[in-house]
Amino acid sequence: MPLQSERERIPQDVTDIGSVSQLLRYALAGQLERLRSQRADVSQAKIAEAAGLSGNRRNAAASLSHALRDGPTAQQLVKLDQVISTLALNVDGIGGLSSLIVRLGPDSGEELTDHLTATVPPHWTGRILRDPASSELDVLVQASALLSAFLAADRIDSGRSVANIRERYSAETRDLVRRLILISAGPPTPRNADAQVIIGGLASYAFDQLRDQLELAVRYSPLAFRVWRSISKLVILSRNGEHTAELRAWVRQLVSASGELRKRSIYAGRSLDLELALDVPASWSPPGDDWAGAALRARAWDNEATIRERGTAAMGMWQRALADDREVGSTEAELRGLIGNFRDPRSRPDAAAGLRWIAATLEQAIDERVIIGNDWPDIDESWFRHVQQAASELEKLGIPDHLTTGTKNLFLHMLLQNAAVYRRRALETLVTSGWHRPVAQALGLLLRTEREEAWLRIRAEFALSFLQRPDEWVEADLTRACLDAYRDLRLGELADDAAPPRARVSELHAALFAVGDCFGVAGAEERAESARERLGPVLADLAAMAGERALILRRPARAAAYLLTVTARPRAGDGRKDVSEQLLERLSEHPDVVTARLSQWALSFRFASDGSVRPLLDAAAHGKQDDSPY
Repeated sequence: MPLQSERERIPQDVTDIGSVSQLLRYALAGQLERLRSQRADVSQAKIAEAAGLSGNRRNAAASLSHALRDGPTAQQLVKLDQVISTLALNVDGIGGLSSLIVRLGPDSGEELTDHLTATVPPHWTGRILRDPASSELDVLVQASALLSAFLAADRIDSGRSVANIRERYSAETRDLVRRLILISAGPPTPRNADAQVIIGGLASYAFDQLRDQLELAVRYSPLAFRVWRSISKLVILSRNGEHTAELRAWVRQLVSASGELRKRSIYAGRSLDLELALDVPASWSPPGDDWAGAALRARAWDNEATIRERGTAAMGMWQRALADDREVGSTEAELRGLIGNFRDPRSRPDAAAGLRWIAATLEQAIDERVIIGNDWPDIDESWFRHVQQAASELEKLGIPDHLTTGTKNLFLHMLLQNAAVYRRRALETLVTSGWHRPVAQALGLLLRTEREEAWLRIRAEFALSFLQRPDEWVEADLTRACLDAYRDLRLGELADDAAPPRARVSELHAALFAVGDCFGVAGAEERAESARERLGPVLADLAAMAGERALILRRPARAAAYLLTVTARPRAGDGRKDVSEQLLERLSEHPDVVTARLSQWALSFRFASDGSVRPLLDAAAHGKQDDSPY
């Protein structure tokens, strides 16, 4: 029987962003539809039979239909992942179905722990770990082999056998984790996400060995902001493990320090430290000693924090209160006061619409007594109409009918959802489905039509980079966004010690970062060079700034240093330095210590003496490791 006809295909509308089952169904249906367009000769029955969903072909097809209707199990996802990735073309950029369930959050992570690694015969592990790793893939294979050994030992004897593996591979584990941290902290790719999950898995078995490495990385690494994700995965995968007491105390220290650590982050606005606070189990942070809640509360009220951070923190406060049935009344009263603060136009005149939107969605969630909203308050503002217009454009971009409503709903959550955890869920689901090209086109339309609200443009720019489509159209959209953001600073009209609107500074930072994330990956070198050329005047200006203006624009300078680091190119044939090397040398003397340290770190390993460019992974062997206090 052929793969389902259009009439028979099961609609995947994604009506609840909080439902992991719905998100997995949509991603699975998207990958199957993508495979159908590439391989018309492959039937649903063949896919189901090859995946071993049942003992016979007829029942296997029925099992797959059931998974598409009611949600796949973890075991089914692992099996289908293997078959689809074997048959489909160009799967490297979309990531695996089996890892998506862990990336979607703590609600489903523990079920899939045993399936996070490739199947590696135990007698291969020692040899694999002895061979030098020369690429990201080599490191992930080695880490997968080591994690497989821990998992096998755990099934045999959770105490003595696991301890034997820890002792036998102690040195290899330390070296692997250092390299995994470098992979996990790079531009977002499926390998980046897999590295974060594997770090969490390894640390759940060897916490005492890995704790110091992770703490040094989250406190002092130039790319520390992404290390929070690995710690979140550790909490999800080992909340009931043998190291629970030590892990709880350590995570408490980090979360309590997160407000200070964000000040020296190259991308504090990503709010990944807040996501860790939200992943903390309720029993770890009980009423009366709610340290995770205190971190969320402090950020929600912090007028210096970004719109993303304040929205994530405020929505998180309500989600924790309702989900855990803890101090709902007092939390509601405080949030009602916070809503009033958000609606006060004096609070952030440069981002008043963004704060009003947080207030509206938070108020709706409280009034309806829901953890997370799936409908949007109806407001009469031009930016909201622009989002709806871009979502409607998806109906014209060739998305199959049974996926259209789900794609539109995920698109709206990517932009309108104020809880960053769920906004990323929508993004990761779309990427894994393989239907991110039309979404990138709709985001480009939004950036061309919505020119005023920087907070909304930041969300669109981040989403566009996260989709990992480094083509000429995305390059045009993102570089135009950078140039527009720089022009909107109107620096020529300001004294050197006068600050532009904070929202405009934040957008320039986010847009530059988005260019680095999108084009700083392997295979995007040509587009990276073209993007840097278009942005040359902006990058040169940021590198040349000094004094008070350089400090006022320190966050865009940090983003520029990141962009230059990840998009570096080899020296010319005549030995001339690449523009990245030239500008990083200037930025290494920047008055902002965070910018300077990032630039010095990049210069310490990225540019080899023969004129070539080393991968980020080589920082483990050649890079300067500065663990001194700021």
